[in-house]
Amino acid sequence: MFFKKNFTAFLLFIIVLVAGQTILFNGLIVPFKVNFILTVNMMLFAMVYLNYIRIQRVDKTNPNALIRSVMMGTLFKLIVFAGAALTYVKQVKEPVGYPSLLASMALYLTYTWLEISDVIKKK
Repeated sequence: MFFKKNFTAFLLFIIVLVAGQTILFNGLIVPFKVNFILTVNMMLFAMVYLNYIRIQRVDKTNPNALIRSVMMGTLFKLIVFAGAALTYVKQVKEPVGYPSLLASMALYLTYTWLEISDVIKKK
């Protein structure tokens, strides 16, 4: 059911995963950390799945609850990724880099946009 409703998010996940694996296995030189991007991609897809499960339980007739649920999911995603970024920087002891952060933020915005557009279509 999740894959039918969120086919675009699943497709984005697969595209980024395949592109990252291709870059890693072929040894291409890119200006960002591919492992970091792949980890962010997997975490975002997992968060989209958890938010999908949470939104399915919300009363669709109450728009206030629906908006609160979407905002809570976005805030939850932001807190999880801020903690993950701090943990990464603390463990690796080297900077992540601008291109990696910008690619991660683009993925975050894309997944959030896909999730919110899916909720709006359901209403």
